[in-house]
Amino acid sequence: MARGRAANGSGTQPRQRKDGLWEVRYCAGTDPGTGKPIRKSIYGKTSEEVAQKLRAITAAVDTNTFIEPQKMALAKWLDIWLSEYCGAIKPGTLKAYSDNVRLHIKPALGAVKLCELRPHDVQTFVNNLQRGASPLSPHTVKNVHGTLCKALSEAVRVKYIPSNPANGCILPKVTREEIHPLEGEEIAAFMRSIQGSPSEPVFFVALNTGMRLSEILGLRWSRVDFKKQTIRVDAQLLVKRGKDTERTLGLPKNSRSRSFKAAPAVMDCLKAVQRRQKEWRLKAGQAWDNPLDLVFTDEAGHEVPHATIEHRFTRIMQSIPLEGHRFHDLRHTFATESIRAGIDVKTLSEMLGHSSVAFTLDVYGHVTSAMQDDAANRLQALILERKSTL
Repeated sequence: MARGRAANGSGTQPRQRKDGLWEVRYCAGTDPGTGKPIRKSIYGKTSEEVAQKLRAITAAVDTNTFIEPQKMALAKWLDIWLSEYCGAIKPGTLKAYSDNVRLHIKPALGAVKLCELRPHDVQTFVNNLQRGASPLSPHTVKNVHGTLCKALSEAVRVKYIPSNPANGCILPKVTREEIHPLEGEEIAAFMRSIQGSPSEPVFFVALNTGMRLSEILGLRWSRVDFKKQTIRVDAQLLVKRGKDTERTLGLPKNSRSRSFKAAPAVMDCLKAVQRRQKEWRLKAGQAWDNPLDLVFTDEAGHEVPHATIEHRFTRIMQSIPLEGHRFHDLRHTFATESIRAGIDVKTLSEMLGHSSVAFTLDVYGHVTSAMQDDAANRLQALILERKSTL
């Protein structure tokens, strides 16, 4: 009589091997190439132990939650994840992931089998990153853990492991860096100092729109509407990675596109940039090279490197002198000045491209608190004035 095909999860009777371990074999599925059953073995110290493991597998198969354990090391999966599942992310992000894997995750956990990694292993790993002679900052620890968590989430998605052992890890508290916007006379001094600089329009746009440097350098003329006085931010110029690589455009931060109406002075600045660029183009002739139709270029139409703008900004701040500021502080200056000018936080949040109004309030809450103090003082004066008329 022909034997029937074994059902998935079904197993043989436990048997004791010569080395003393108990073994039971079970059917883990069907080979798609041959159509033959795939048989696996379970081992344990007792007959009851292997029988219990078999019952768990059978129950998982019945509920369609069974996942075949992966014997590959975590290091092997990390290599697969970086090469096969990270193709759509930005080059800078990929480099950060690769550095975290190479410098931190592999040395500590690379030899652990993917299927044997447990939450307490990840917690110990995170704790150790904060110990020793060279402890990492809370922000770096969070980024390293985030890289590991993403890689393991992908392993869950492809059903290599049933759950992510990096979820629920207790991370160090990250203290938000204090922002340093320009204040009052500092803004005026900065405006005077940038006059005549080759990057004056870039600085002016940053100070008066709050756009990030990559967004300004990646701005295209097709996204500037002079009639409606609007700017659409839907791309950023990516930082060049490697000597022979080309600069390309990517999605803005958080992949959030936005449009906003700019002040007339900003649009006048961009019109002047357009006139100057047309002059450069006529002078360059066939040598003109601006395939991305970028707003900000050099005299040959080439994109402007981030480092060039940052270097010029540093030189200007040293000349004022207002050292210790970053180009990104121009974005903070725009935000704080906008709040003081009475622009509502929701509108500002949309202009800045923040993920939520709550995030904007979290970053610039000190400005709104000061405004509330001023409002309270004004209300007090009003109340006293009313009382005096009684």
